Formats: sequence, structure tokens, C-alpha cells
Amino acid sequence: MCKYILLYGDKKPEDSILITNMFENTKRINLCWTDLDINNNFKIVEEQIKHGIEQIIFFGLEIGWDKLIIKAKDKYPNIKIKVICNTLDSLLYYEYERNNFFKMLELSKKEVIDNIAFLIKGQYEVYKQLGYKCVYLMQNYKKNINFEVKNKMDDQINIGIYPLNYTWDKNIFNQLCIGKFIENSVINYNMLDERMKDFLDTMSIRSVADDIKNISEKEIIEKISKNDIIISCSFTEYFHTMFFISMEIGIPCIIGNTSNLFDESEELKQYVVTDAEDNAIINSELIGKCLKNKERIILLYRNWKTKYDKIADESKKMFLNI
Repeated sequence: MCKYILLYGDKKPEDSILITNMFENTKRINLCWTDLDINNNFKIVEEQIKHGIEQIIFFGLEIGWDKLIIKAKDKYPNIKIKVICNTLDSLLYYEYERNNFFKMLELSKKEVIDNIAFLIKGQYEVYKQLGYKCVYLMQNYKKNINFEVKNKMDDQINIGIYPLNYTWDKNIFNQLCIGKFIENSVINYNMLDERMKDFLDTMSIRSVADDIKNISEKEIIEKISKNDIIISCSFTEYFHTMFFISMEIGIPCIIGNTSNLFDESEELKQYVVTDAEDNAIINSELIGKCLKNKERIILLYRNWKTKYDKIADESKKMFLNI
């Protein structure tokens, strides 16, 4: 296996939790807003190459990283440069995402980028068919923080909703509505905007603002551990950070039908995947089903995860060796 370094930025800290868990040899670099940033990052690249690194993997193509990649390839043409795509076609609605995505594709066409890894199978299949050198890299998370979930001190149903970005695709208000349809429940939520509180108050939904001030693995675990169930039903998603962390510590998490994690016959899917991300009534019924079958869900998850880890590891090895 070629010696590698994975370079990532701080623009998407939620993603950084999973990507640094998936890859052992990682280093955070700055976004390249100025030539000074490019030069400082290039020094990091050169230092890694001097230590025997044979391939450089970028997690996403952030602002200015195209110039850094071109500079690295010009000086070290034998170094493999790969990019793990950290956006989706649906997110090209955002100018920042669109500009960087098209720069990534252009560098791939020019063979400055040797390979692109897509985290969604369908996206990989599209760009593979279009002629881009790419692979499908399966997302994963392996627990590395020891944490004991505390026993509940009350009989209310604690529902955790912890979006980490206040954007349309996070489907925030449809999820908050769920509390209206579950008796004796309280919504514990990450208040990213005052409009979330206004909405909950207007709808007379019992809630507790439970802000995540520092997006880190440890703080996320501390916040979500007080809940009976976690809801993370984005409209579109390539990384399911909240799902993996929640399930690993034994708390069921419902996600939208936006992943390649389960095949259609997987029993676990019927409990934790909703086909109606924007329907609070259907999702409240799914929550009831989950709470009645919590032990079964966690057992199914453990069995599924053992098999999934092996397949995901193989996809990672293929990406590193290609």
C-alpha cells in the first residue's frame, strides 16, 4: 500500500470527525484564501513528500486548493494526488460547492488529479459513466471514545435533533415538528438560529436548547447521550456522522433515505430509515416503533456493522492502492 497523507480543512467539522476516523494518517491544513495560505500549505506538502509520502489525498476541494494541487503536481509529477468528493450534485445549489466541484472535475480531466472517490454509489456510477477516473469509497466510523451512557432519571421521551449546519438541506423544521405528535416528549436540539426556538414556541412543542458549541466527537457524544432516540433526517447527505456515533453508543438514530448503508432486505433498515423525511406524522410513528424495539435495533446494528466494516475496509484499500 502506498504511503499516504490525507489533508482536510476545517470548513466542515462534522465531516472531519468521520474522515479522520476512517483514515489514520491525516493532517488539517488551511483553506487557501491568499497566496500566503497556498505557500504555507505547500510547505506541509513538501515536508510530507520528504518523509516518503507517495500519494496525497485531499478531503474535498476547498477554496484555493486547486492552485495548491497544481503547484504540487507541477513540482512532483510522480506523486499521486487524489480527492475525496465532499459534496453532492444536489448541493451545487450553493455557489461555493458548485465552483469547487467543477474545478475538481476539470483537474481530473487534465489528469492533475489521479482519482476521485465518491461517497455515494449513485454519484460514483454517474461520473464513472461520464469517463472520470473515480471509485466508490464507503463511509464508516469505528468507535474510539469510551463512553458510558447514563441511565435515565425521568419517564419522558427525550428526542435529540442536533443539526450542525443551518441550511435548507438539513430539513430542520420538519424534524422539529415531530415533537407535536409524541406524547410526553421533549425535543433536545442544537439551536443554530433563533428561528428554531420561535418555531418550537409557536407550535407549543416542549423543547430544551442544547447547544453544541464545539463540534467534536466528544461533545456530540455528551449531548446526544441524554436522549432515547436521535433524529437526523436530512434531505440529502453523503456522510452520516450523527447516525454512526449515536448507534455506536447504543441510541437508535433515524436517518433519511439518502444513504447506501443498507440493502433492501436489511431488517435494520425498516427501523432506522424513513422514506418520508418531510412527514412528521409518519416519522413520529417510526419513533414509536424504534422505542418499542430498541434492544432489537442495537443487536441488528452490531451484526450489520461487523459485516459492513469488512466491506468498507476493502473499499478503502482499493482507493489507496489504485
